[in-house]
Amino acid sequence: MSGEYDAIVIGAGPAGAIAAMYLGKAGKNVLLVDSAKFPRDKVCGDAQGRRAAAIMKELGIYEGYSQLEGKGIYGMTLSSPKGVVVHLDVEARNNAPQGYVHKRVVFDNYLFENAVKICKNFRTFKVSDLILENGFVKGIVGTNEKGEKEEIRAKVVLAADGANSVVAQKFGLNKNPPEHFLVSVRGYYNNVEGMTDRIEIHMVNSVIPGYFWIFPLPNKEANVGIGMVFEDMNKKKINLQETIAKEIKENPLFKERFKNATPNGGIKGWTLPVGSYHRKCYGNGFMLLGDAASLIDPLSGEGVGNAMISGKLAANIAMEAMQKNDFSEKFFKKYDTELWEIVGPEMKLNFRLQQLAKKFPSLLDKLLEKANKDENFKRKLEKHVPYTSTRDELLKDSFLSELGIAKTLIGL
Repeated sequence: MSGEYDAIVIGAGPAGAIAAMYLGKAGKNVLLVDSAKFPRDKVCGDAQGRRAAAIMKELGIYEGYSQLEGKGIYGMTLSSPKGVVVHLDVEARNNAPQGYVHKRVVFDNYLFENAVKICKNFRTFKVSDLILENGFVKGIVGTNEKGEKEEIRAKVVLAADGANSVVAQKFGLNKNPPEHFLVSVRGYYNNVEGMTDRIEIHMVNSVIPGYFWIFPLPNKEANVGIGMVFEDMNKKKINLQETIAKEIKENPLFKERFKNATPNGGIKGWTLPVGSYHRKCYGNGFMLLGDAASLIDPLSGEGVGNAMISGKLAANIAMEAMQKNDFSEKFFKKYDTELWEIVGPEMKLNFRLQQLAKKFPSLLDKLLEKANKDENFKRKLEKHVPYTSTRDELLKDSFLSELGIAKTLIGL
């Protein structure tokens, strides 16, 4: 039995590392635990947008982040099902990039090392259960570094333990309907031609409303993957690994670019619970962060930025709870409210756009055709590029109302 901490953070990925840093900077006695030893890989598209960068600037760790091995991103290349291609830029090349592609083994380890420096308490610990007293979470139970069962107590537990969160499962908060799950596969390829400082999103017919991506890394290496809605994948009986191989070999946009490309390791897959389904993310003595709270964007599949936002908010709410000595479910509802005030409108909007793309794939062709013909329209579209746009730009700009969804469906 260990002494009581102010907070235990389960999971040292982006959400957990950020939460631990905010708590540590505030002088709280926080313990960060993870079952893995870092550096460790995480299957992902590897792109991080400027929302993540903003938090790292606030924590004073952006400079080191910007120097990690990876690729600065200034925009996005989009293609439609018919093969219409448009290049969108969100920042001038003489300014700092608005996003990065860093392998998660590199990115997560950077956050982890900074979290350990700041909070000073980390243990390799596999959580298997929770300490419950009078209906409140009072700590964690699991296997420690010596392979022994151990209990560790804390005033509050922040669960950033991923899509298969032990804490979410414990309280039945881990279930999304199939239309609110994405499935993705990705692999690394060497010698990919034609890459720039833009990430690439290709809305290929085979996985609409999902997409095929090419995210550039240094030395002509790329993170290449496909993601689509779990429900659609099952209905269409699609094998995503076979689909990647087929697109690379046969799609006119890719076959020449991958002619001399070679895979670097195998194709790996994972599931992504998306935020179009608002799950409860709190209870007596605990809060859920990142993937454990189902915070992945339903359109782009981006989750790192939202995970880091949840880490910051959960840490701040936890500190307020410590001041008031109130760790009740009623108090932690504030976390859910503040989190969804930030991420909710975008989740709803992007889910609607995802559904439109599914029902009217020709809409994507028309959008990109118009962008190539109309520079003003293209400039507005650039403000809504996933990974690089800000929520203010997305939600306050009048672009979507100007576009007129109903008019779009009958022809731009």
